[in-house]
Amino acid sequence: MNMPLLSELSISNYLSSVAAKKPVPGGGAVAAIVGAEACALQAKVAIFSSNSEITPIVESSIKTQKRLLDLAEKDSRVFLALMNAGRKSKNYEELLIEAARVPVEVLRMSVLQVSSLKTLLKLGNLILVSDIGISALLLISSIRSSLLNIKINTKSIESIPEDILLAELLAEKALKELESLCLEVEDEIH
Repeated sequence: MNMPLLSELSISNYLSSVAAKKPVPGGGAVAAIVGAEACALQAKVAIFSSNSEITPIVESSIKTQKRLLDLAEKDSRVFLALMNAGRKSKNYEELLIEAARVPVEVLRMSVLQVSSLKTLLKLGNLILVSDIGISALLLISSIRSSLLNIKINTKSIESIPEDILLAELLAEKALKELESLCLEVEDEIH
């Protein structure tokens, strides 16, 4: 199945593609794109901030955004390979593990953004404080969505690799920090 790159679709065509009666793009790709949107908002806040400590956030946010878009594509490719192989395939469990590792990577990339958001809330242009909060909410969504995808891909695996198991612990800490950050943003707005 030859698909156009998700990053090259208009927003309308992307949404139509997600809504279509086709296996991909699915939830894994959407989770990655939501994380990329969070990074785009971080870059915006950093660009509008004058503190020199924030300057590196622009480049890192854009780099992470691109990586997450690549992971959205990878999620679709891996899922199609899994579907094409079928459950009776000799390497089906290996394909499930590979399918689980994509959302693990999306989760890790999203978790790494927490420190940037904390810096932006502390040193950034607070005229854009709601964008910081929205970025945090998008990261929460990306992380929780990735956890769902990890669980669905590993539910029938007998021996789940350690790197995949560790993702849940990583997510728990980040989700608490992001929830706290959202409360700080709300306090800043009131």
